[in-house]
Amino acid sequence: MRSYGKCVKLIGYGACVALIGSLLIGSAQGLAQNAESSPNEPLRLTVAPHTSSRIAMHTLPKAVCVLHVDGDSDTSRSFKLFSDDEGMLRFNVNPREESDEVAAFAVDCTSDGESRTFGLELRPNHTPSLDLPAPQAEIRTPKASDFIRPALTKAAALQLSDGELVTREYPLRPNPKEAPDAFAAWLQAVTQPARRVDARQVAHPELRASTWELSAGWSGFALKNAPNEVPVPTYDMVEGAWYVPMVKISNNNLSTYSVLWIGLDGDNGICPSYCPQGAQDDGRYSDLWQAGTEQDIENYTWSIFSFDFSNYDAWTEFIPGQSMQVLPNLNVSPGDGMFSEVWVGNKGQSPSLSGLFAIASVEDLTQAEYANVYNCLGLEIDNKCTTEDQIPVLGYQAEWIMERPYENNALTDLADYNVAWMYDAYALQTNGSLMNYNGANSQDIWMYNYSNGHLLTVPYVWNNSTIQFFWYNWY
Repeated sequence: MRSYGKCVKLIGYGACVALIGSLLIGSAQGLAQNAESSPNEPLRLTVAPHTSSRIAMHTLPKAVCVLHVDGDSDTSRSFKLFSDDEGMLRFNVNPREESDEVAAFAVDCTSDGESRTFGLELRPNHTPSLDLPAPQAEIRTPKASDFIRPALTKAAALQLSDGELVTREYPLRPNPKEAPDAFAAWLQAVTQPARRVDARQVAHPELRASTWELSAGWSGFALKNAPNEVPVPTYDMVEGAWYVPMVKISNNNLSTYSVLWIGLDGDNGICPSYCPQGAQDDGRYSDLWQAGTEQDIENYTWSIFSFDFSNYDAWTEFIPGQSMQVLPNLNVSPGDGMFSEVWVGNKGQSPSLSGLFAIASVEDLTQAEYANVYNCLGLEIDNKCTTEDQIPVLGYQAEWIMERPYENNALTDLADYNVAWMYDAYALQTNGSLMNYNGANSQDIWMYNYSNGHLLTVPYVWNNSTIQFFWYNWY
């Protein structure tokens, strides 16, 4: 795929990882550790200093966990993580200095009323030992019960109808004439086998993405209605592809966050001028449906040790109906190629703003995994999605955004992602045609911290379908 090849050359992530037909799925960087851990036997590893190493440790299934320095009871100094359905917890660690000493951490996990603590001991050194080995590549072997979406031939990919593609769990097909690069990204996704993971969503209430935060929390591009025009439903699907940026921090005792996403709506400015009478106060016309990846990093410095811990998650969020929802079964690593589509419609049908569901297709092309998320816009009655108390997605805007989210109602500091790229950035209009992010009525958004005058991040037009994001400052 041309855009992905360009990404590899420009970002320097190295060669694109070949997707293995048998789906013996490993880490993109070969740094994951598939290791058993228990409350009695800590996971003990040697991790190279000045290098981000991927660690996976076995904990409780479907758990919410916090990692902290062993013996430190200060809950404000903890790193929140989510395990998958099999209990695997994944994160990255980067020691700042080399040492022969061992740093001890604790991972407190809670799942379905059960709580357990798991030990983690890390030696920041270039030379592993027998009792403190280096992390090894995680092997994820498909189970007999797994659904493997088969690879399509190019002929079948062109011949199947949109409805047939969606019913078979393939992402929506871009028009090859209107968006050849987006079609190439889509073709890569559907012509390789992929494993469906459970789209279980876990609330991350401490963090939330924001609705329209002009220049304060958002940076990117937004397609809007024409100036001075009464808003009308314009977009019912948005898509984009990106490589998950690796983040770093350069000062001690600092937590920084970033979310890279695509979405529909979010500009609260349309109310109250254009909303139905009385609607501006109930939140129904301040909708935002989005999906993306989260890249967070936190430093722990004490005694002779200094470690940067980072986590990378896929997530969705529907405002005002829910908070940020992590998809823990997607094994997202820095450098992974993502392809995502967000739309409104009914199951097994093409996009339509009259549909019952906010739908997201989130694919990790590197790991050959995908999840399809269906959020009912109304109430579910007898396990059926209804229009009762429905919160509509209006389709007034489409966005491609790098954001610093809120934590406990305050804007966070922005994680240093250096440079990031978003490819194949198109929105499907309700008339059936595709528009690129830089089309008519496009608005570019620069992120500022107005309290100190710092410019935080800026998007640039690379070409008609590619956005380049530059990081400048974290606060």
